[in-house]
Formats: sequence, C-alpha cells, structure tokens
Amino acid sequence: MKQAFPAVDLKHLLSIFAIGVGTIFCERVVAQAENSVPIAHAHNDYEHEQPLYNAMKAGFTSVEADVYLIENQLLVAHNQRDTKPERSLESLYLEPLRRHFSTQSNDSTRQTFWLMIDVKSDSVSTYRKLHSVLKKYQDMIAEVSELPPKQTELKNLPVRVVISGNRAKQEIIDEQPRLAGIDGRLADLESGLSHRAMPWISDNWRSHFTWRGENDFPVEEQDRLRKYVRQAHQKGRLLRFWATPDSPNFWDALLDAGVDLINADDLPGLNKYLQQRTQQPGNR
Repeated sequence: MKQAFPAVDLKHLLSIFAIGVGTIFCERVVAQAENSVPIAHAHNDYEHEQPLYNAMKAGFTSVEADVYLIENQLLVAHNQRDTKPERSLESLYLEPLRRHFSTQSNDSTRQTFWLMIDVKSDSVSTYRKLHSVLKKYQDMIAEVSELPPKQTELKNLPVRVVISGNRAKQEIIDEQPRLAGIDGRLADLESGLSHRAMPWISDNWRSHFTWRGENDFPVEEQDRLRKYVRQAHQKGRLLRFWATPDSPNFWDALLDAGVDLINADDLPGLNKYLQQRTQQPGNR
C-alpha cells in the first residue's frame, strides 16, 4: 500500500477486461490501474442480485458485506431477520474471490481488491470467528501485521480486509498474524495507529456536511473536505464517506478533492460516470 495518495489521476482509470472462471463466475470484470485511481466501493453489495459478481462486472474493486455471527456462522444480511444459512461470508465472498484470484498471475502492479466487513453482532465474538475463517484464506488475503525491523514489505496478495461497524479494535491490533485492518472515523484522523492497522477512514457524510450534490458546494465545506483528505493521506490512509448521493455532481466533488473510495449503490451508474470522466479534457 502506498504511503501517499496524490490528487486523483484518471488517465489510467478502470481498464476493464473479462475472464471466464467456474460456473457461477463465468464472466468477470475487474478494474486494473497503473497509477492511483479512485476506488469504486459497492455499498451494501450483498443487496444486489448477484453479490460480488455485479460489482466486479461493473469494475468495482471494493465491496461491503454486513455480517452477523449466528450459531457459529458468519451470515451476510442488512438485518438479522434476513439472514439465511446459505448466505454466508464464505459462500458469497471468500470462496468466489479465491476462485477468481487463483486464475490470476502474481502481478505486483495489480490493484488491491478490498473486502470491507461491517460487523453487526457482538464485536469480540464475531471478530474471533472472523479471524479463524480468514486464516483459511491466507493464500489470497494480505497480512497487515506491523513490519519487522529492516523488512520493507510483506508478501503481495490480492485481497485486503478492513473491519467496520462493531470493531474489536484492541483484538484486531494485537492479532498475529493480523489479517484485517480497522475502518477508522474522522475522529481517528490523527490516530497513532499505522496505516496497516487502520488503512481507511470512513464516516457519515451527512454528519459533517450539509451539501447533497445540488446547487453550489459551499466553499467552507470544500475546504473542510480537502483538509480531511490531507490528514488521511499524511497518515497513508484512504478516505471514504457513506450516506452519499449517487450523482455525477457529487462524485465530481469527491474526486476533485482527492477522496479515494467512491461509495455507490448504483453500480452501472458509477461505472458509466467514471468511464465518461476519463474522456473529459484535463482528465485523460
């Protein structure tokens, strides 16, 4: 993971290619990038008709899964009453990701694929089960333990896990090997944790800004947003907001400010917008 994140360069944005793998993932589209590009994040990805598949087909490289620990299983759903044994974190995300990346070469320039796990049940017990499950996928999940002295990098693996929601912070920090990072909040911008332990800063847009993508973006709010971006990047972290509108005007403002993760429910809409933005003068 890079230590600094300059203003977004869209010249090399979302070069998309298709591959065929397995019976469920017979067609797959993955975003590739040479330079720093915005990360399209599929908010509540599991609510789409085909979780993970729809996001990857639209070129997204980050997905979000809400998880409950129920009868020793990690089940994916927005509300506990909607959980089903067949919709587990492993069946919807971890196993398909393993099948996909098992077909890919070990390319050091490959863009990281982010799996954000939003814990909805008890933080500690859910994390303990989650860690035991993630250990089964150490062939694809990047370890984010702190680096030993004189070692500059850990093994390059394609998937990074970040834990949001009910976060067992101390347990995550103390874990060895650490296979997941913490999703911080704006209050954590100056946290002393490393970018490995806390790779993201996420927060509710509506709690900090009044602008909703219509009319002019207030100058004082633009300045505040850019300040947050600078603070996050100075610590080597990515910045994301949720509760954001799916609109080109809004996405323009985020990208112009240097926000890294663009949160969206409208997967085709964001894909189309990003493709069109690359064709605009000054963004090539």
